[in-house]
Amino acid sequence: MFEPTTLAATTTALVAVLESCGCDPRAVFSKAGLDYDLIHRPGARYPFAKMRGLWTAAREATGDPCIGLTAARWFRPQALHALGLSWMTSQTLLDGFHRISRYSHIASTSLLIDVKESSHEIRLCTHVAAHGIEPAPEAIDAALAYIVSICRQITTRKFAPLRVTYRREAGPHVERYLEYFGAPVLFSQPKDALFFEAKRARARVPSGNEEVAREIDRIAERYLATLQPSRVQDKVRENLLSLLPSGEADQRTIARNLHRSVSTLQRQLKAEGSSFRKVLDQTRQTMALRLVKEGDYSLGQIAYLLGFSDQANFSRAFRRWTGGPPTGFR
Repeated sequence: MFEPTTLAATTTALVAVLESCGCDPRAVFSKAGLDYDLIHRPGARYPFAKMRGLWTAAREATGDPCIGLTAARWFRPQALHALGLSWMTSQTLLDGFHRISRYSHIASTSLLIDVKESSHEIRLCTHVAAHGIEPAPEAIDAALAYIVSICRQITTRKFAPLRVTYRREAGPHVERYLEYFGAPVLFSQPKDALFFEAKRARARVPSGNEEVAREIDRIAERYLATLQPSRVQDKVRENLLSLLPSGEADQRTIARNLHRSVSTLQRQLKAEGSSFRKVLDQTRQTMALRLVKEGDYSLGQIAYLLGFSDQANFSRAFRRWTGGPPTGFR
């Protein structure tokens, strides 16, 4: 088992807020039991259990009840290591959303982000792994606000989601949330989530460069492997890559190859915030985008390599992933 951690560099925006308020960041970090100097060490991480204390100490030092939203105004994607850079070079916002879902553990090994798509809207739902530690409310504010911040840096400063939902009850500063997000903010809801217009999320962005994004993805994968070298979903993905063309990449076969029962595999994937269907879909999507882009295989051959029964099923899946047919993407 690995202790949940958070990338130290993600606190640089919080440091900027403290300094702008005339507070001593070192004193605030020390109060939370954290080594301030780690924020300048690439890839360094803080224990997730101490991050709640840091947000509390920062809120008390500044007197800002919405410090998570304030920190988002200082946030820069580079603070997220390779995740931030691959997100910034994604061809669409939706591609970026899938990357943050895939690589969210770079930011925090407790952070889980689900992407739900429909014809009209995209939902990003954030929650934490089941290890008994609830994040600070300010941290949830920051997580949602950081996502919107990056969207604005990629598109326009006036970009806004369709709506924002919070699990907690509304506090006395609702106007601050409305001001930052520029969209309806609903409290006492089932999920902490962001909702975006599907058409806009699937539209190409000027900064997109898929070739660069794929190269940065490799850096993200390597760094992620150092955090959780024994993740079950990584082992499932490895098996899928070899078995998909054979048509035998079913859950029972994968479980047998990993010396587990199907129920054990399902339970372990759920503990990691994933599922067999989710890993299968992500693996197919990653391979599909690369194979279609490279153009070395026909669409029928790609459908076969990804384990689809026919090209029509592959095309439907591709349209769900990207909003358009593989021919248009190529």
